[in-house]
Amino acid sequence: MTGSELGYCMSSLACSAASQIFMKSASSQLRVVSFLVALGSAIALQVTSVVLVVLALRTMQISQLVPFAAAAYVLVPIAALLLFNERLLPRFWLGAGSIAVGIALTLSGTLIG
Repeated sequence: MTGSELGYCMSSLACSAASQIFMKSASSQLRVVSFLVALGSAIALQVTSVVLVVLALRTMQISQLVPFAAAAYVLVPIAALLLFNERLLPRFWLGAGSIAVGIALTLSGTLIG
C-alpha cells in the first residue's frame, strides 16, 4: 500500500465519520439555519468520502479498502460519546475490540505484502 493510497483511505474514513457526526448534530438543531448548515456539511463530507474511495480504488483492491470502512463502526460511537455524551455499553467495547483485531489481521497481510 502506497502512501497516497493510505492517505486516501484515512481521509475517506475521517470524512465519513465526521459526516455521520454532522448528521447527528443536524437532528438536534432547532433553528432552520443551523440544521441546514449541519446537514449540508454532512452531505459535503459524505460526497468527499466517496470521491476519495473512488480515487483509492483506482490502484487498490477493494479487500484492502474495506477494513478502513469498518473502522467507522468504532470511531463514530466514540465521537458520539465525546461530543453528545452518549452511553456506550460493554458489548460495544467487545465489538470494537473484535473489529480492531479483524482490521489488524486484514491489514497485516496488506501492508507487509
